[in-house]
Amino acid sequence: MNKESRIRILPESLANQIAAGEVVQRPASALKELVENSIDAGASRVEIDLESGGAARVQVVDDGHGMSEDDALLCLERHATSKISTDWDLGRVATLGFRGEALPSIAAVSKMTITTRRSGDSLGTEVRIEGGRLQRVTEMGASPGTRVEVRSLFFNVPARRKFLKRKETELARCLEVAHQAAMANPNVSFVLRHGKRTLLDLDASEGLMVRAAQLVGEAAASHLLKIPRASSENMTFSGWAGAPGLNRSTRDAQYLFVNGRPIRDRLFVHAAYAAYRSFLPVKRHPVFILFLDLPPEDVDVNVHPAKQEVRFRLASSVYDLVRESVAAVLGARPERVRRDFAHQETAQAASGESHSALVDSAEEAASPPPGAAAHALLGGGGYFGDYGATGDYGVSAEKRPLDAAQPASDAEAPASNPHASESFPSESPAPSPIERMLEPPHPSNPVVLSECRYLGQWEECFLLFASPQGLVLVDQHAAHERVLYNRFRDQFKDGHVDSQACLVPEEIRLRPEEALSIEEHREDLLRSGFELECAGPGEYRIRAVPALLADRDPAGAVRQIVEGLADLEQPVSFADLIDGIIARMSCKGAVRAARPMRPEEAAALVEELEKTPGRWTCPHGRPVMLVMSADPVRRRFLRS
Repeated sequence: MNKESRIRILPESLANQIAAGEVVQRPASALKELVENSIDAGASRVEIDLESGGAARVQVVDDGHGMSEDDALLCLERHATSKISTDWDLGRVATLGFRGEALPSIAAVSKMTITTRRSGDSLGTEVRIEGGRLQRVTEMGASPGTRVEVRSLFFNVPARRKFLKRKETELARCLEVAHQAAMANPNVSFVLRHGKRTLLDLDASEGLMVRAAQLVGEAAASHLLKIPRASSENMTFSGWAGAPGLNRSTRDAQYLFVNGRPIRDRLFVHAAYAAYRSFLPVKRHPVFILFLDLPPEDVDVNVHPAKQEVRFRLASSVYDLVRESVAAVLGARPERVRRDFAHQETAQAASGESHSALVDSAEEAASPPPGAAAHALLGGGGYFGDYGATGDYGVSAEKRPLDAAQPASDAEAPASNPHASESFPSESPAPSPIERMLEPPHPSNPVVLSECRYLGQWEECFLLFASPQGLVLVDQHAAHERVLYNRFRDQFKDGHVDSQACLVPEEIRLRPEEALSIEEHREDLLRSGFELECAGPGEYRIRAVPALLADRDPAGAVRQIVEGLADLEQPVSFADLIDGIIARMSCKGAVRAARPMRPEEAAALVEELEKTPGRWTCPHGRPVMLVMSADPVRRRFLRS
C-alpha cells in the first residue's frame, strides 16, 4: 500500500500567484484596487498615469493620510488590513476595500513601488517589491499621501500576460474604472493620463449632477430624469434615469452604486432594465446613474474576489424598489406648461365633450358614432388657437450630439426589450440631416398635445401638430399601442382581468420542472385570467384565458409564461413575465398605420394619450412623437 500523500501544500510563490489571479485579471483590476485604497484613505485628489493601456505601467497618486514605515511593509502581507478586525466588522463593511489582499496580490505579479508619508512625519518611506519579493526599503522625502507604481504587470506570469487585449481595449477598461470611481465620489478630483495625453481631468464638484455632466456630457445630462429619493425596508434609492430617447448600442454610461461602491450586480441591472422594458428598441441600452443605500449588514460585499458583485438580504425588496422608482419617473406625465396663446380663449370657449371610442376596444380600430361631439381638435383645448401674427412657434431645446461613448461595461443585463418586433432594426445607420432635425421632445420642454394646434394627417400614418417647440409628428399606431399597452398592463397587475372560457380546451405538454412552476404559480395564473387543468403527468388543458387573448393562440401564451417561469433567479413579478404578451396584444389591437383618421378620432386618441403615463415610445421602443424645430427650416429658407 502506497502511503505517500497525494495532497500537498502549494509553495508560497505559487499560492500568491493563484490568489493574485482572483484579484488581478487585467490592468483595470489593479487600478480599481489602488483607486479604492486612495478613496478609503480620504484622498481629495487622485492622479492616474498609464502606459500601454496599463500593462506597462499603472501609477496612482493620492493626497490621503499616508502610511508609516511599519504600515507600508505590513500592507504587503496577505490579509493585512486596517478596515476590519472581527467577524462582526465583516458583516458591516463600510469601506471599499477590506480584505487586505489587493496590494500583495498585485505585487506578486508585478514590479511595485510604494512611496508614502503621513502629514505629520518629516520623512516618508519607499518600498520596492518585485514578484512578491521585498527588494528595498528606503527612508526619503515625499509628499503627504501615497504613490503606488505598478510596472510590467504579469512579467512573471507570461501565460496570463499573453491573454491581455490590445492596449486600446485595456485602456478603455481603465477609463471605465476611473469613471465609476469619479461618479461615486464627486468631492474628489480625478486626473487620468495615458502617456503624454490627458484623458480625464475632473475638478471636485459640489454635486452628483455636475459630475454626471462632466462624465456623460452636458447634452446627455440634460436628458437625465431625476429619480426622487424613495425608501423601503431601511433602504433609500435615488439617482437619474435617462429619457428613453437617450439610448445607446452598448451598456456604457450605466452607473450602479450600493453604499457608494460601484458594482455590476445582475439583480440591480435586471430591475433597471425591467423599468425600461416597454421604452427601448431591441438591442438598445439605457443610460442611468443609480444609488442604493442600505444598512451594511443587509448587503454582503464579500461574495466576489474583485468585490464587483454583492448579495442582498432582501433581494425582492431591492428589485421592487429599483424597478418601481425608475418606472415611476419614466411613466410620469409631463407638466402642463401653460402657453400664452393669442385667441386661445376663443378656441377654448367652443370645447365640447370628449369622445374616446377609438381606444375603448382592443379588438378593432373603432370609429366615433355619427354626431359625436369632438374634443379639442374641433375647437377646444387650444388646437386651433393662433400663435400670433409673427408665426413664431418657439425654439426647441438645444440638441447637441452625445459625447463619444464611454468604455463599455461588463454588467450582465437582459435584452433591453425582449418583446421587441423582429422587424425593427437593431442598429440604425448614421442619421441623415433630416433625421437629425427630427428628435423626441426634450424632457425639460415636453410637448403637451392638448395645447398644440392640429394640422391634419400625413401619409395616413402621422398626425401633425404645431407647437411652441416646432412641428410635432405623432405616429398614430405607436400612440394607440402605448395607450392600449398601459391599459392592458394595469389590468393584469391589478388582477382585474376578464376571463373567457375556451370552447375547445387546448392541451399542452410540459416537462416535469415546468409543471412544478405552473403548480407553484397557479394562483397568479388564475388571477390573470388563465385556468389550467391537470390532465395527467405533465399534461394540462387550457380551460380559460384572458378575454383579450381569446382569439390569439392561448397555448402559445401559456408556453411563453412557462418559459419565463423557468428563470426564477430574479424576483420578477408575474406581470413582468407576461409583459411581452401584453405588448403583442396592444400591437394587434392598435389602429393601423395606413388608416385614414378623422379629426374626431385623432382628438379621441390624443385625449387618451394625454392621460397615459410614459408616452415616450410604443411598447416596442418606437417613438410616439418627434419634433422638428423651426430654426432648421428658417435656415433652409434663408430666414435665420
